[in-house]
Amino acid sequence: MKKVYILALMLLMGQSSWAQIREFQTSRLVSTAGAGVASVLSTEAAILNPATSTFFEGSSFSYQRYTTSLRNQSEERQTANDDFPGQNTTQGLFMADHDGPVKGGVAYLKQDENNYEREHIITHGAAPIGESTSMGLSYRYLQDILPKGSSNRHQSSHQLTAGLLQIVDEKTVVGLVLVDPTRTTPNEERLIAGLQYAFADKLTLIADIGTQYTEDVKDKYLWRGALQLQLFDDFFFRAGKFYDNIRGTKGFGWGAGWIGPRLGVEFAQSLSDQFSDNSYIYHNETLVDTSISAIIKF
Repeated sequence: MKKVYILALMLLMGQSSWAQIREFQTSRLVSTAGAGVASVLSTEAAILNPATSTFFEGSSFSYQRYTTSLRNQSEERQTANDDFPGQNTTQGLFMADHDGPVKGGVAYLKQDENNYEREHIITHGAAPIGESTSMGLSYRYLQDILPKGSSNRHQSSHQLTAGLLQIVDEKTVVGLVLVDPTRTTPNEERLIAGLQYAFADKLTLIADIGTQYTEDVKDKYLWRGALQLQLFDDFFFRAGKFYDNIRGTKGFGWGAGWIGPRLGVEFAQSLSDQFSDNSYIYHNETLVDTSISAIIKF
């Protein structure tokens, strides 16, 4: 019953204690356990590091979707008659244009998790500030709908993200992201640094480390690490691990993708465990996210 009391208190307190909606992740990010601040990515620029848009040409359209299920259901959940919601689904549409002097795009995301809903409308842009350095900004309008019975069910907010990317050499890229510097969404502010290093033509290390910068770094931190293996010319396999002391979760992800000159498809899966009480997941339960995506390049 302890978990039930905690969730009831969270509803009464409102969004400041709300940890139901997790960060949106594309199939690529699910496969790398969320790591990628220093990866030069087109679709993910909208939700991770907007500065990466600078280094692309042409346009693209992407559809992302993942569903969440539960593994190892806890006896506590059964005792409390607390059924796991079966409609946890997340979808996203991403459009990017990289032909102008300022490159970027727009995205629409819809999340439904544990009877909480969140819609995102995102615009982002980036431009070079040096031969191999770029800076980007993204603006995100968020519309949250809390479960029935909670006060102030409909909430909207405006969130900014600033990013930097530096291509050090042909093997090394570093990045930095500042999320929500105006602190409009409580507990979502982050400062994350990233590294991508190519050991060889076919093997790449991807790593992020970050903190909730309004709190003590020793108490609120996260890290993510992944390896990417390129097979043939356009087939990729990725696997990663993460530990997030801010949200109290840890786990790993894996995935594969085929990215051709004009078309691409990806599949990924992540498994995460909860080690804090600030969640609808009981101890010893595992969340399983299964993601698919498609991309068209113009």
